[in-house]
This record gives sequence, C-alpha cells and structure tokens, in this order.
Amino acid sequence: MTRHRVDDLRRFGVAAFVAAGMRDADARTVVENLLWSDLRGVDTHGFERLPWYVRWLTEGRADPKAELEIVSETPTVLVGDGHGGLGQLVVTRFAERLVAAARASGLVVATLRNSNDWGCGAHYPWHAAREGFVCYATTTSVPTLAPFGSRRRVLGNNPIVWAFPRPGAPPIVLDMALTPVALGKVMRARAEGSEIPLAWGFRDRDGSPTADPDVALRGIIPAIGGYKGIGLAVVSNLLAGVLAGSAHEEAVDVGRRGQFFLLMDPGLFGARERYLSEVEKMVASFRAAQEEALPGEQVFLPGEIEERTLEERSRAGAIPLRDSTLRALRETARALGVPFDLAPAGREE
Repeated sequence: MTRHRVDDLRRFGVAAFVAAGMRDADARTVVENLLWSDLRGVDTHGFERLPWYVRWLTEGRADPKAELEIVSETPTVLVGDGHGGLGQLVVTRFAERLVAAARASGLVVATLRNSNDWGCGAHYPWHAAREGFVCYATTTSVPTLAPFGSRRRVLGNNPIVWAFPRPGAPPIVLDMALTPVALGKVMRARAEGSEIPLAWGFRDRDGSPTADPDVALRGIIPAIGGYKGIGLAVVSNLLAGVLAGSAHEEAVDVGRRGQFFLLMDPGLFGARERYLSEVEKMVASFRAAQEEALPGEQVFLPGEIEERTLEERSRAGAIPLRDSTLRALRETARALGVPFDLAPAGREE
C-alpha cells in the first residue's frame, strides 16, 4: 500500500463528484465523510467506495442535485426525505438538524426515507456525542442476509451504531454490521484475487464453507450469532424501513434506504455530572482489566482503536490506499475526464 496526502485526496474527490454532477459544497460534504472513514482506518467505507458513488450518480441511480426535505417536525420528532441523494450528503444534513433540535428539546427521535448508503455509520452518532448527546442510529441496506435456516436473501446487513459522550475524551462508539466482518472486506478480496478465511463463516448456496470471495458473496452470508444477528436485522428493518416509511426488505436499493436516529441529553435522566463521572468509572474498570490481560492482548473500549488511528493518520496528514483502490480511482478519473494526481507520499509499512 502507498500513503497519499489528505489534501490531494480531498482535491481529487471533490473534482470527481463535481464532474459527476454535484455542487461543489455538496461534493465537499461527501468527501469529508469519506476522508473521516479512511482516517479512522475504516478503509472499506472511505475512498474505496468513491467509484461506486460516482457510478450511481452518472448512471442516474442517485440524484447529484438532491436536497434534504424535512417532511414534518415537532420539538422531539423529525421526519426527513433524502430524495435519492448520496447518503453521506443527505444523512449529514439530517444529522446536523437533529443535533440542533436536541439542543433545544434534549430528546429527538427521527427517521429519514429515500436516502442512500450512509457510508461509515459511526460518523453521525460520533459527531452527536461530541456535542454531548447519547446517540443511536441504524439503517436499512440492500438484502444480503437470509432468515436463519434459509438461503433466500430478505434482509440487509443493517448496521447499528451507539455513541456516548465522555468528558474531555473521544466518545465511546459501537459501530457494528451484522456480519462477522464487513462485506467490503470480502469485496476487496474478490477485487484482489485472494481468498477469505474459512473462519469468517461464509457458505455457498448449498451451505458448504467457502474461501472463494465471489462464491461467498453469491452464497449464504453469515450473521453474527446466527438467529440473534438476524433478529437484530429485523429490528433495524422495522425502525429504519417500516417505521421510517422507506423501502424495506427486498425493496431496498440505491436511493431507497432509510435511517432511524435517537438523540438523548444525559442530563434529562439526572445530573449530567453524575453521568460523566460514572462513565469514567466504567472506563477505569476497563483500564484495570489490562492488568489481567491474556499474553499479547490489549484491552480497548469500543471505537478506541479507530480513535487512535484517527489521531495517527491526522497527524501524518496521509492515508494508505491499496493498489486495487488506486486502480479503481484511476479508472474513475479517466471516465470522468478529471486529473488523477495522487502522487504517493510514502509506503505503508
């Protein structure tokens, strides 16, 4: 892998999305979202996905000029419509509205329909937690998971995200898809012509274990915890699909996804200082557990590894990109007619 300067990636990304029909300000919002994901080490949801989104825009599957519409609003409930815009744009705009509403009321429940792939789901609750709110979010996604015991794909790999504020420290963030590994890692293995570990639990259509990523993506994709993971997918589908008035189950596609958000001010449930103090007591317990860690292991809070990566890569001002990602970005640049000027800033050790 080679490292590439954040400023170079930002410039290229904005040029690509503008060439695909987006306004400059909207393109910058999407690019900052992708960069944030790469900076945190969630490479499967950063610039690796830029070619997907550009293709959706140029093929007319996503609207490059879409604007968020607030369909209805009360002090505690918001309903939005993304009108088929890129998720990183309309969900970001929606999340900003939710934080503003939560400042006034302390509690907000919200749904967004006709949205899109939101990229790295942690982005939105993380920012809400930085503003002092506990935040939960989930989204629908294209059907990849079959009900336990079946091979028919009915439900999406609907991720769930929780974020909790801390005093003077990054939020505690749980961001998890409902498969043992992100499907982006399987797609990457397919692009690079490599096998996937059998331990990931993917099976072919007949139920036999497979290490072939192409067979895995066409076969039976495992959910975490078996039927328990499928149960979580059902709940997310009900919240972000059915409740949101958005497409759900097998109807989910590009531009037809929904999201559900819950923001809470901890001060509503008692003294905010008590909440912050108790959170730090829990953190201290985690730190103390390191004293009895297994050989070679280290204890981390949810999201802590990503925070450390964010700090390191932000300080370096560069992001490592795989060769397969660079090839796809180069092809995208050629198709759009924009300069591909991502000179390497060094190699990743």
